[in-house]
Amino acid sequence: MGMKEIPNWGRVTAEPHEYLIQIKNGRVKAHGQGISVFKWPSDSIAILPTSIAKLQFAADQVTREKVGVEVRGLAVYRIVEPLLAYRMVADRGALTDILREMFVGATRRIVASLTLDECLTHRKERVGAALMNEIAPVLAGEGAEVDATQQGWGVVLDTIEIQDVKVLSQEVFTRLQAPYREELALKALQAKDAVLREEARLQADRNRAAELAAGELMAEQEKRILAERQREIESGHHRHSYEMAALQSELQRAQQRAEAERVRALMELQTKKEAAEMEIALEKERRQTAQELTEAQLQEIFLTQTLPALATAFRGSFDRVNVTAGDSAQVFGFLSAGVEQVIEVARKAGAPLPAKR
Repeated sequence: MGMKEIPNWGRVTAEPHEYLIQIKNGRVKAHGQGISVFKWPSDSIAILPTSIAKLQFAADQVTREKVGVEVRGLAVYRIVEPLLAYRMVADRGALTDILREMFVGATRRIVASLTLDECLTHRKERVGAALMNEIAPVLAGEGAEVDATQQGWGVVLDTIEIQDVKVLSQEVFTRLQAPYREELALKALQAKDAVLREEARLQADRNRAAELAAGELMAEQEKRILAERQREIESGHHRHSYEMAALQSELQRAQQRAEAERVRALMELQTKKEAAEMEIALEKERRQTAQELTEAQLQEIFLTQTLPALATAFRGSFDRVNVTAGDSAQVFGFLSAGVEQVIEVARKAGAPLPAKR
């Protein structure tokens, strides 16, 4: 970025990141960060940016082993003393170009004294730090250690970073990488072998675990089957015992029923036998009694026993008898028929009747 364009006369204002210096007759009339002044045609105005700036540089050089490398880096700087820098810097672009050339030259001198391994693996300590130690004193106005001046540029380096170190010879770079590649390949093979062994071990552990689980499962199933069989056997014993007890109870009840039937049959037979014997004895008694009774006894029995029986039978057979005036023969016929009927009922009842004459 070049210096800001300044008018011949009029109001001049600096940005917040700019430092304005007004000079009149060779002397600083006014200066400050982001101030505004009125410029006369005879005045001089210098505006310096105080914000940080960066520059990139690249340097080709051979190392101590005569191996060509390319070093790329980045530097960050800023103006901290504008009253000192405005006398030495025309604009920031010119300052950047000067610093880039300084970094390229210093990098070549440093790399020439280093080995390839140091450039590749210690770029920050061996290259970056060396550049800072060489360029910073120059910007500070100290120059070499024996320089007694304190002038300086008013510029400060904040950091220097080595971004890349590239081997220019592809063959050298390939050979340089070969040991590392082979080592990586060997480590990869070892890692693969270790992975395979670990996988085999894990698979064997899984197989053993599966076999153990299967054995435990089979043992559990066998145990369960044995327990079920034992329960079935016990249940069968209990059922058999229950059935035997029920059968015995049923046999006992059947025996009791049979015994009761036998006793009842015997009792009925005995009762029928006794009833038959009693009937036979009664019949004999009746026949004997009927033979022994005389005519007078029969009449007496007829009067004292038979007639009351006839009357009772007659009263039970006929509720009411209505006799109306009429033919006397019909009336006596009706009475005769009624008497015969009563006598028949009495005969069936077993009452003694007089003999017919």
